[in-house]
Amino acid sequence: MKTITLFSRVYGQYRNRMSETVKSGIHELIQDLDADLVRFDIDKRGHISVELKGQDAEFAINFLTNEYGTSVPLENVKEGDILRGSLVDVGKVGYGLYADIGVVSKVRVDALIPLHRIRNQFQSNRPLRALAQSLMLVENLPVEVSIIDIDRNIHKIEAEFAQSTLDRIKEWSQDNHERLLVFGANQNMIEDALKKSSHLDDIYKIHELGKFEFALVCKRSTRASGIIAAIGPKLRGVPMHIFIPKEIGENFDGPP
Repeated sequence: MKTITLFSRVYGQYRNRMSETVKSGIHELIQDLDADLVRFDIDKRGHISVELKGQDAEFAINFLTNEYGTSVPLENVKEGDILRGSLVDVGKVGYGLYADIGVVSKVRVDALIPLHRIRNQFQSNRPLRALAQSLMLVENLPVEVSIIDIDRNIHKIEAEFAQSTLDRIKEWSQDNHERLLVFGANQNMIEDALKKSSHLDDIYKIHELGKFEFALVCKRSTRASGIIAAIGPKLRGVPMHIFIPKEIGENFDGPP
């Protein structure tokens, strides 16, 4: 038996549809292999656990790891590690942001990015809520974090944004393309909504941030607010956020 807990999460209005997409993909992968899907579970956070058996089970697990990422045991997390994550419970506390980095333990362990580190990285003394709103640090946003400190006795991890995430925010804020962030859908669903609303040609590029998280880069003549108004009803319940470089520049005290 081979078991894996995938890093990518399924959540939101189309949680069941996303999970069926993953499940059907697994069946398609193993149909010509000596492997059987024994278990397919989803936890409260949306991480999928898969158990396979057969001689080719390890090959299939490696493929799933490359495709969706995998969770990491707490004992394997080290200071200095750069790990993928997604922001969770944004706005629920004022002392920092939490990132789900897929850590497997007896209890849920998210990485805390303390407010003082966020302020230092973005050269701002603003309250957390103002920083998060102005920089579009929103729920389910894929990020990379650098592990600063670990206390395994109390299941606590402290981190800061990795340079790759800072570079992305800087790049977006200096670009003259508006972006529409769409979370909890796959690319086919997004493209279908754009086609039905006759706005596919208004999108310069669709950038995959995570397996089910995308940034739609609008053409220079296109406003992201118009795109969200057009496709929102076709992706009802899917969280969308507008990233407007001009507004980021007006609300932000300094570059990352």
